[in-house]
Amino acid sequence: MKRLYCLLCPSLVLIFLFVSQPIFPASDLSQRSPQPGFLTRKFTDARGASMTYYLAPPRNYNPRERYPLVLLLHGGGERGQSTNTPAQNRALLVNDPYVSYWSSAAVQDRWPSFIVAPQVMNTNQWVNTPIAQGSYQLAPQPTSALQLARDIVDRLQQTYPDIDATRLYITGISMGGYGTWDAIERWPAYFAAAAPVAGAGDPALAPRLTKLPIWAFQGGDDSVVPVSGSRQMVQAIRAAGGNPRYTEYAGADHDIWMRVYSSPDFIAWLFAQQSRHVKSPSG
Repeated sequence: MKRLYCLLCPSLVLIFLFVSQPIFPASDLSQRSPQPGFLTRKFTDARGASMTYYLAPPRNYNPRERYPLVLLLHGGGERGQSTNTPAQNRALLVNDPYVSYWSSAAVQDRWPSFIVAPQVMNTNQWVNTPIAQGSYQLAPQPTSALQLARDIVDRLQQTYPDIDATRLYITGISMGGYGTWDAIERWPAYFAAAAPVAGAGDPALAPRLTKLPIWAFQGGDDSVVPVSGSRQMVQAIRAAGGNPRYTEYAGADHDIWMRVYSSPDFIAWLFAQQSRHVKSPSG
């Protein structure tokens, strides 16, 4: 019996080690507090281009469940600066109320979800268009920043298989509102829904967006981004046969994001959207 026990011991140890390994590769999510807030991460693509991003996991994360993901594109005021420390750049973005709200109990207790907020550096933009311009013509290729944001979402889906590929959402404010329109015009089947806030896109490509759930927002007296940008996109999509939602706050200026994101009706609408087909991360 001793000889048999000794022969079995190595096998039992191997089985124990295999079973005890976390199925989910990012054990830092499940082993932290129920809501650890935003984790700082850095993505580098095959060409060496990199981008820092901040990832908030779902509240009370359970790797055996499926979760939606929200890609949040920030505005120009939250860009990182090379002269700042990493902690200062992080604070510029994740401490802003419109960003931290997405990881709060108000959202996560009812709609647990991954929230990812990539950070543009210095004078770079999601779209190489002045935000005071309004409608513009889509460039042949996305900016490096916007492509990296898309690549980050691809990588997160590969890393975290519990992300629901049929419930990927994108929203952004101001400069990020431009980025949101730009992203969905380039990849209209990638996201399940989009919510551009105070942005603009290319109305000529509106036919690409007729089947995508969209809720756009803008202040009626926006003094930074022309309200015509949102109006023209919505009108063009409707003319092409789509049915986007549009809320224009009468008398409101540019800074409307907390009014949008703290709306229970909007949050409920967003998380109710689901793609009809599953996309591969590279698709």
